[in-house]
Amino acid sequence: MSAPASAPFRAKRRRFIAIVSLCVFTALVLIVVGVAVFATQSETGQDALRSSVEARIKASINGKVHIGNISGNFLTSVTIDSVEMRDDEDSLFFATGKITLRYDPRDLVDRRLYFRSIDLEHPAVVLRQHENWQWNY
Repeated sequence: MSAPASAPFRAKRRRFIAIVSLCVFTALVLIVVGVAVFATQSETGQDALRSSVEARIKASINGKVHIGNISGNFLTSVTIDSVEMRDDEDSLFFATGKITLRYDPRDLVDRRLYFRSIDLEHPAVVLRQHENWQWNY
């Protein structure tokens, strides 16, 4: 017996499925890159990022946090306009002017924060001991 006549059809179908799969994968990668660029380069995306970071910090401390505008290329560096932290009595604990963080993106992929350099302008830290001998940190 000879091979079925549908063998050439199967080869064409496999090639078609491979091309469609490649196109779908490429489209998904482009969408992810587009969302990342939007989130890091647009004012709306930077505000959402700032709000997200602020919310995470607020959840882990007993007090108030304010983070200024976030800018930079986000691939290798980030600049934060200002940061202010206050304790539960609304007294200043930490404040700073512009902060510039430089890092290697490979460290972010490894889920770690390793900064190549940190430039901090006008930092202020207030450590205060209460009457009950408790510190404000």
